Amino acid sequence: MKFKLILNPKPIKSKSWKAKSPRESMPVCTLILPDKLYKNYLKNWSGSRPGARCLKDLLELYGPDLQFQEKLNPDSALMMYQKKEKGKQKDWSRLNFRPDLEDWNLLGNYSRKHGVSKCYLFTFLLSKYFSNSPSSEVYKKKKVA
Repeated sequence: MKFKLILNPKPIKSKSWKAKSPRESMPVCTLILPDKLYKNYLKNWSGSRPGARCLKDLLELYGPDLQFQEKLNPDSALMMYQKKEKGKQKDWSRLNFRPDLEDWNLLGNYSRKHGVSKCYLFTFLLSKYFSNSPSSEVYKKKKVA
């Protein structure tokens, strides 16, 4: 029995599956917003990392309210997502950004608690920020002893 040694003249390139971004930042995340909110967002947050700053600002402003507020989705067995409103043509825009890990996790925790998607909660917070009169539903708090 003869054995033949086979040499591959081309070196094998190993692929790295690690992200090319720093460890502190997340990969690009995408949220879908109605056009009206997206235009208001662009007017108020500009410069470097506007999406991450917007998320941080919204969580700082409304995070304490979200902790004690009643659930946005009373049927917690099903996750609530954004829907197109019947009879209204709504255009959507994509918001791509790299959020800070802590803020993205906090948004995820709040969205799971309330039974909604991250897009839904972000849109809810952004519309709350731009509304002139705060809705009474938003400021309902449970009494804590």
